[in-house]
Amino acid sequence: MCLGGGGVAKAQVAEREYQNRPVTVSGTQIGVDNPKDTKKATEELKIQRQKKEGTYVDPNLTTARKLTRSGGGNKTKQQKANLAKNRQKAKDAAKARMNKKSMSGGRVGGRV
Repeated sequence: MCLGGGGVAKAQVAEREYQNRPVTVSGTQIGVDNPKDTKKATEELKIQRQKKEGTYVDPNLTTARKLTRSGGGNKTKQQKANLAKNRQKAKDAAKARMNKKSMSGGRVGGRV
């Protein structure tokens, strides 16, 4: 018994059309004193295209932003109180576990 309504066609997202499509340089140069690095040439062409289209993001700036980003941001008094309370609960639970271990006679299954 089938309750589904047949196959559901997914809407296909068309890729963005660029006037200047990405170029891949491949192959090797023979008989040249100083052959070009094809990987480097492909990367340079890609960056030129992205700059022309306005989609280029400088990786040095991206890395700098990640490194200078602060961790937690501004917290409200309530958030700070909740964090302190949770931290204290964790400390108390750890202390209770340690006390329970020491009262039960020490290590179980360890060397004597």
